[in-house]
Amino acid sequence: MSGYSPEERIRELEQMFLGGPIIANGKSFSIETLLDVLLVLYDECCNSTLRREKTVSTFIENEIEEQIIVI
Repeated sequence: MSGYSPEERIRELEQMFLGGPIIANGKSFSIETLLDVLLVLYDECCNSTLRREKTVSTFIENEIEEQIIVI
């Protein structure tokens, strides 16, 4: 997927997820897998020196806001 814009990457991931394993040639992910990936990413960002970077701290802040909305 390298060389694609972020919007193109999102569209491709969305098609893989919504299309299921048949349309995505067996490359589909379950919602649980995607949530696990986000949780690991969030945990790594919170517990590392990456937290000082603006994009990472913005991700952490947005994730916390999303979790509050879900709860």
